[in-house]
Amino acid sequence: MEGVYEAVADRLAMLGYTVTDDDETGLKYTIRKCEAELLANINHRKLPPPLFYTLVDIVAGHFLFDKKAAGGLDGLEGFDFNAPAKSITEGDISVTFAGASDGASNAESRFDAMLAQLMHPAESTLAAFRRLRW
Repeated sequence: MEGVYEAVADRLAMLGYTVTDDDETGLKYTIRKCEAELLANINHRKLPPPLFYTLVDIVAGHFLFDKKAAGGLDGLEGFDFNAPAKSITEGDISVTFAGASDGASNAESRFDAMLAQLMHPAESTLAAFRRLRW
């Protein structure tokens, strides 16, 4: 698991998040959880070596998703989760924020799309290693 931990920390650094000592417990839990889910999905007892980086991406995605849900990503580099202003009126002050229904692609929607891609690898990748259950 230590090799996975370092690889996940490196992957998170690539995504702009620096792992701290406070993250260690949560990260180790997420590694065990994601590895168990991946092994159950492909019906293996041990992780096939070609799926190592798939596991790393899944763990990184789930970790960032959990941190975002808990409000712990305020200082993440390159992502501002505030909605962009759609219109501003100065007389009697009126501000309307653009949302996904307006077709606005903000940093949060791009971040959520990246997390979805990390957490859910291509089915063909997993299918190559899947074994039948009896």
